[in-house]
Amino acid sequence: MNKKRKAFWLKQLHQWHWVTSAICLISLVLFSLTGITLNHASQISADPVIREHQGELPAELLSELAEQKSGQLPTAVQQWLAQKMDLLHTRGEPEWAADEIYLPMPRPGGDAWLAIDMTNGTVIAETTDRGWIAFFNDLHKGRHT
Repeated sequence: MNKKRKAFWLKQLHQWHWVTSAICLISLVLFSLTGITLNHASQISADPVIREHQGELPAELLSELAEQKSGQLPTAVQQWLAQKMDLLHTRGEPEWAADEIYLPMPRPGGDAWLAIDMTNGTVIAETTDRGWIAFFNDLHKGRHT
């Protein structure tokens, strides 16, 4: 019985050693490739894709924002932004002013921002996607991750 148990654990150890080594090798290759792309960024052309979003916040959500005046956007507003404007990462800390709320939404490989006009509920947002190379370069640098 003891030999079976020892054989089982040796087999498990061998398998986990192989799996973790493969993960480390893949990570090392990706890290090396992104290092090369970072050092030769001027030679790699990239055309960012910019999407603009516009909408009008419903009156009940606008009044909820008017009552809050600080902190994260209320959950109902975040859900409305996700459903109606396809903006998913709105959990950051916005900048609150008397007439406007501004929310920067940086992410790896791109950028986004959101502005809500408190006087009439107009929502303007913009998302920028710089592509997969920029995404992996940002992961390499640990930017917005």
